[in-house]
Amino acid sequence: MFVDVVVGEKGSGKTPVMLEIMTREARDEHANMVFVESGKGASYHIPHSVRFIDITEYPIQGYDQLLAFIAGMNAKDYDISHIFVDSVFKIAGKEALEGLPDFLNRLEKLARHVETNITLSLSCAVDELPKLPDSIKVHVTRI
Repeated sequence: MFVDVVVGEKGSGKTPVMLEIMTREARDEHANMVFVESGKGASYHIPHSVRFIDITEYPIQGYDQLLAFIAGMNAKDYDISHIFVDSVFKIAGKEALEGLPDFLNRLEKLARHVETNITLSLSCAVDELPKLPDSIKVHVTRI
């Protein structure tokens, strides 16, 4: 697995699922993880060993810019083991659902190239999702 998504409607527990995965992986002393969020809501819940980034502090809008941002993180820090991106649709904006399959294909290629696992949270009902690439693992949360 290189890219997986946590899907659920607003308030269904996507962030806690990501935090659980992160906390489990943070036990590995060689883990080098980054948590990207739109705002600072979860910043107090992430392990101290995980780098926190509030993406609203950067002029990032849309999938192309998000992909470039993730690539740039890996270019600077070549040994990132896992990147978590919460609230992807807030970053993607109006192209959120329509552009998702293409974005995930390009993200998967990047993740394989840099050997980094990437977990995204998507705020929508699972039946609203377009057809995703077969390589993407989907975790579904329920209210």
